[in-house]
Amino acid sequence: MNRMDGDGENRSVADDAIAAVSAADFGDDRFRLLAENIPSLCWMAEADGFIFWYNRRWHDYCGSTPEQMEGWGWKSVHDPDMLPSVLEKWAASIATGEPFEMIFPLRGADGSFRPFLTRAQSARESGGKVTGWFGVNIDLSEQVEAERKLQAAAAKREAIIGQLGEGVIITDPEGRITFVNDSAARLHGVARLDVEPDEYSSSYHLLTEDGEPHPTESLPLTRAVRGQEVVVDARWRIRRPDGSEVLAMGNARPVHADDGSVIGAVLTIRDDTQRHAAEVALAEMVKVKDVLLHEVNHRVTNSLQLVTSLLVLQAGKTPSVEARQSLLEAKSRIAVVASMHRRLYTTGLHDRVDLSIYLRELSKETVEALDAQGRVTCNFNCPVEIIFPLDKAVPLALVISELLTNAVKYAFADGRAGTIDVTVRSNETAIEVSVEDDGVGLPVGFDLLRSSGLGMRIISALTRQLKGKVELIAKPQGAGFLIKLPL
Repeated sequence: MNRMDGDGENRSVADDAIAAVSAADFGDDRFRLLAENIPSLCWMAEADGFIFWYNRRWHDYCGSTPEQMEGWGWKSVHDPDMLPSVLEKWAASIATGEPFEMIFPLRGADGSFRPFLTRAQSARESGGKVTGWFGVNIDLSEQVEAERKLQAAAAKREAIIGQLGEGVIITDPEGRITFVNDSAARLHGVARLDVEPDEYSSSYHLLTEDGEPHPTESLPLTRAVRGQEVVVDARWRIRRPDGSEVLAMGNARPVHADDGSVIGAVLTIRDDTQRHAAEVALAEMVKVKDVLLHEVNHRVTNSLQLVTSLLVLQAGKTPSVEARQSLLEAKSRIAVVASMHRRLYTTGLHDRVDLSIYLRELSKETVEALDAQGRVTCNFNCPVEIIFPLDKAVPLALVISELLTNAVKYAFADGRAGTIDVTVRSNETAIEVSVEDDGVGLPVGFDLLRSSGLGMRIISALTRQLKGKVELIAKPQGAGFLIKLPL
């Protein structure tokens, strides 16, 4: 068991025994009994270094007898390579009377060597003359082995961290940098240890993203050390010694021991320069693309609106009712495409649409355009958002427009009021759109596959283009059509 002396140094039971013996005569049996039972290897020597007594633990460890060890026999259990150094230092202590302290191996009874801390204290008479020596040898093998394992583990850990592609910087509890792996050194162009938080920016040339000197208190590693923060995906710049700059991204966090105490902090860092540059370039390209597509969609929409206006104007000058109706139907079909482009222009979705929104607006606009008297009510139901690609959304919109046009024209031809229900459903494999009305119903003998009307031919052709199919819905009143499209 150790205690602290007045100077703050560790003292063992053996040290107490040395102090006690140095103040007493070597022949006192009480001190011999004390030395015999000290849990260390002990010995006594004359003033000239001649050892005349070893305790039992010495002989147990060395497998020796008193006769073998008497005098200078102890040299036989020393490592021959270190023996000259031991003799030299022991001789110096004998000559000066100064305490002897040294670590060296001693051979045990099994032939193996273990490291021992050896201390010897001189005993003096009242006038100061050395009258003898009392020594102890403390076995350090367990401590040395523990330190060796600890060092090996630390070396292995550092070797692994050193090989990481990501930069790693580790600090002690006060924030002093104790480890910088190869990746971090390459990233900074420098690797400096014993750097404290106030010196992070200046030692490693750290800048803000705007290129200004980085304030110490806002650095990720400083925040982890001083504020015990966990910092994720922070960005800053590094100016290397050669003048080049790197945009860095990193994470920092405090490191805690099992008992919760802070034992340091760790910063992981990577070069984000190329990725960020690619991100900025891509954003710029998308912006340019958006501008161009907006302009194209705007011009196409204007052109289609011009065409529809011409068709309306022509219809007004056409005396034939059938011809006028044909022109208005053509105008309605073009209006569907114009509406699609108008929606692309206003939403910014250049390759897809949300059917739940678009078909609702399309249904409302189509019925209102064909039913000037407001006799027909159109109900739309789509419970979920359905994002549909543009190349399929346009044909589907034309199909729905044709079904709505036919319903308004024929289901309520006698001027009656009525309702059209448009419902959109989806599952993992298909989308289904139904258009149902409560009008007069389909003609007797109506054959979907053999219908010669332009509208039904358009519906069948576009459905085949979408690799889908159109079916009739059996109803007690009115007519119903079901469009099935595979996903």
